[in-house]
Amino acid sequence: MTRNDVDRLLDLHQAAFARRSAADLTAGHTEFGTFSSPAVGTVTGRAEIRKIYDYWFSAFPDMEFTWGTPIVEGQRVALFWQFGGTIAGQFFGDVRPGTRVRFDGAAEYVVSPEGIVSARHVFDFTGALITAGVLKVKPA
Repeated sequence: MTRNDVDRLLDLHQAAFARRSAADLTAGHTEFGTFSSPAVGTVTGRAEIRKIYDYWFSAFPDMEFTWGTPIVEGQRVALFWQFGGTIAGQFFGDVRPGTRVRFDGAAEYVVSPEGIVSARHVFDFTGALITAGVLKVKPA
């Protein structure tokens, strides 16, 4: 893949996030691709990846997921991203609907002409759960 091919794939992926389209996001992954994050562990295949996108869009119907200029080396991509959204539904436990959640993270993608072969996200999941009200912090 050329750098232009990778950029085009990432542009389509980011546009699907902007449209909040789980179907388009899922279609951007290869049939037996993997998706890893602290929130779900590792899943394989489009059907399982689709469940992740559906879950997050259900919890955050106004989700914003953006990133800056990616670092591309061949078919490997690294990017730093920002997440924001207002909780409207279930989010890994009992939450306060209407709570605004924001956090930063990073991702490593391996891409091919067929799409995203693997996506690995890292972020402070515990911090996100605390902000959402799922976990309570005891004062020191």
